[in-house]
Amino acid sequence: MMLRFLPLFLLLLSSGLHPAAAASTNTYVSIDVWRHLPVLNNGRVMPIDSYARHTLLGFSGRSTFERKPASLWLARVLFTPEAVRDDAVFLVNHPEVVEALGITAEGRNRYSYNQLLPALSELARLARAAYHLENDARSPVENEIMGLYNNLHQFGRLLQAFDFAIPQADFTIASDQLRNELGLGASGPVTFLDLLKQTSQIDALMKTRRAEGDELARLSMTMRMWQRQHNDLPPALIPVSTREGPQWISAWQALNTASDQSDIMVELAAIQDMAVAFRDGKQAAFDLAARTFLNSTTKRISDPAQISMIKHEVRYNQSEALYRSELLYGLAFIVALLSVPFRGRWTYRIAFMLLLLALIPHTYSIVARMIIMGRPPVTNLYSTFVFVSWTCALIGLTVEYIQRSRLGLITGAAMGLALLMTAARFGSEGDTMGVMVAVLDSNFWLATHVVTISIGYAGCCASALLGHIYLLQAIRQTPDHPALKETDRAVYGAQAFGLIFTYLGTMLGGVWADQSWGRFWGWDPKENGALVIVLWSALLFHARVGRMIGPRLFAAGSVLGMIAVLCAWIGVNLLGVGLHSYGFTSGLARGLAIATIFEVVFVLVTVPLAKKQKKKDV
Repeated sequence: MMLRFLPLFLLLLSSGLHPAAAASTNTYVSIDVWRHLPVLNNGRVMPIDSYARHTLLGFSGRSTFERKPASLWLARVLFTPEAVRDDAVFLVNHPEVVEALGITAEGRNRYSYNQLLPALSELARLARAAYHLENDARSPVENEIMGLYNNLHQFGRLLQAFDFAIPQADFTIASDQLRNELGLGASGPVTFLDLLKQTSQIDALMKTRRAEGDELARLSMTMRMWQRQHNDLPPALIPVSTREGPQWISAWQALNTASDQSDIMVELAAIQDMAVAFRDGKQAAFDLAARTFLNSTTKRISDPAQISMIKHEVRYNQSEALYRSELLYGLAFIVALLSVPFRGRWTYRIAFMLLLLALIPHTYSIVARMIIMGRPPVTNLYSTFVFVSWTCALIGLTVEYIQRSRLGLITGAAMGLALLMTAARFGSEGDTMGVMVAVLDSNFWLATHVVTISIGYAGCCASALLGHIYLLQAIRQTPDHPALKETDRAVYGAQAFGLIFTYLGTMLGGVWADQSWGRFWGWDPKENGALVIVLWSALLFHARVGRMIGPRLFAAGSVLGMIAVLCAWIGVNLLGVGLHSYGFTSGLARGLAIATIFEVVFVLVTVPLAKKQKKKDV
């Protein structure tokens, strides 16, 4: 029971293609209840708050729009589709895409639906051509064209998702007599749902009115056309029971199965009430309709834990814990650097406290994700960056506690910031708490092998950063300088830590492979990558113990070891082969190549300069 409240405790410590009728002036209502509505997306039940964040991130690369939460943006898309078509939410990174579509560039890289809509046919043609190319043959521009087309298509579907709940010009009834017979009240457009509720009355009237051009016949034909055009639109937010088991369907799918007295009709009516209240800016009415929908749907969710996890996930999303950690790591890094030339104790203490504070929301994030997913901390490529950055920060604090030399502060803050920024890059590509790939669907081995190997990665990464610091120091300082000796000990200790855990993780992975696939070792790319890290680290220690290399070359070897870690960590996903090829891959090749070139150039430049300094002092 206590584990359920642990994330909150830690956080407290951290301080339309069919144009609709025009809407009335809307002052946006609060969406606190709305964001808790459950939705099925990519095989996982999540709050609509998470669905909105993932969708907006995929469109614009941001989790907010005009400093408003994504869930409010999605509410505007669904309830006021006519008002969002000019919102600049579509990210276009490459100017070549804008040029190819014949769109006027406006000095920014985000465009609205209305700006891109005239070029939709050309975009579709280019996307089809790119689709028929092999993955390796596509350029970044062609990949972006495909992504932009998919985003526009998805946005267009969202614009129509709640059309049934909004008055439409297609359903204007001019005849007062017919309106009275259908019980639709005053003149003006009505909603599809209003007409659906009168289906039996419409059928009865149709039997007596068969004259060509009759308004009733037009309404009936228009309704059938709408049902064909709007079928199976996202989001899937209504749970139903079928012969195959529980399923989630969209509102338009529910319209085809709902009866007058069913719970589903109550939920569809609640969506219409939400639409009316949102468009009119009526907070109490909107909240009441959202609660009605929420209470009705959650009664059909068989697993009570699923409902509880939705609340946890909304709280986690609202906390922005990792973003807070990024800011604190960045501040800690800056103050730690300033504390080197300015040796005052106050800068040191501030840097130390900032690093500790950064770990609090970081820890909350890891624990919250574990509770929400019911999994250990590392489940996919995104979570490895979150976990390894957290481990690196702890390693930095440990180094600082032992040496009190500011090395640990700089290392922990720098690695925490860099890896969380990398995690944010991967987080924009999809649901970071999605359904597990089959090869990882084992909590025991995730908690042993995967966590252990990730700790090993953290040790090697920390050692590599300390190796950079050592080589830079060695250019200006003599080998017997106390600061250089302290850095050497930190490099040595972090590398030893990384070797131990990488070796243990590799052995545990072999046991897992034996249980899962019937062989301990199969020369899989991921297995080979882990082996390379172990062999490289072991080679460094053997050479150091055998006096074949000194601290300078050991530090250089630790820096180059970062290349092995990156190849084993993320490089194997680029190969597309092997049993371990999973996770996000977009844009990895370029980043990996840049990092490799940088590390090699850094070593080739700094090692000779450090060697000259040594000879000069001798």
